[in-house]
Amino acid sequence: MTTLQKPRAYLIDSSIYIFRAWHVFDDDIVDIDGNPTNAVYGFSEFLFELIKRTGASYIACAFDASQTDSYRREIYTEYKANRPPAPEELIRQFDYCRQFCRAAGIADYSSNRFEADDIIGTLARRLREQGFAITIVSADKDLAQLVGSEDDFWWDYARDNMLDQKGVEKQFGVRPDQIADMLALSGDKVDNIPGIPGIGYTLASRILSKYQTVEDILENIEHISKMKFRGSARVQNLVDEHQHILPMTKKLTTIVTDAKFQGPKQDVSWTGIEEVLMHKLFDQLDAGDMRRKKWLTLQTP
Repeated sequence: MTTLQKPRAYLIDSSIYIFRAWHVFDDDIVDIDGNPTNAVYGFSEFLFELIKRTGASYIACAFDASQTDSYRREIYTEYKANRPPAPEELIRQFDYCRQFCRAAGIADYSSNRFEADDIIGTLARRLREQGFAITIVSADKDLAQLVGSEDDFWWDYARDNMLDQKGVEKQFGVRPDQIADMLALSGDKVDNIPGIPGIGYTLASRILSKYQTVEDILENIEHISKMKFRGSARVQNLVDEHQHILPMTKKLTTIVTDAKFQGPKQDVSWTGIEEVLMHKLFDQLDAGDMRRKKWLTLQTP
């Protein structure tokens, strides 16, 4: 007796692929008004390749919107305060990318309170409960915490690096469910999340090999010095001195799985492009015939 294969949903961390395209493709790719569209071009090419390669029937793109009511800044006001604002020409292209998703019939979601990670986390939980297998398409290790079952994958598409639960543990040194704990201990400079000074990913994973969570570590600080690694007494002192930050940093690094967000599609099924919208958008983007043709002939699975 054979078991039915689960349907697979591809959940895309859009910003990474938009930023990559913005850096890779020349800004002489412009729309009919002369505005750069290099990021839109690269992102749309990525989406085409992904659909063509995987035959995806279920796909969604999560976007980071302006965080006017940020959940994480309520916890820590300096969260991501180190990041400069995106340039206007890129902000315009983010809007184009969302328009492209809609013309391509791909679900897109955003929130002014929650980040793309939280949208992906919430979609992953919902879809898993409905019997889906999940592939998280991202290069961000934070999202590896969402590889919640043996059927799930974290896929760094550009490097073609696809990890299951065991692969996540091999690459990052901790299980998927410990990624948030590791980042809570070590901090994350990209997001301006403070960590315990002197503790990086390697030391964090070493501690987590015995004490499985931040909460477990807080209950066993006095035992860290007994662990068999060099400098364990020093590490115990560091954790003891800075333990007050750990409940906060664990909240910051834990992806929300009950976020509220909006998008024009109610489900993540891909049923093909919206031809009228696609023609209109391609006209605005001043797209060539070859680019139009390949999208217009792209078939649903």
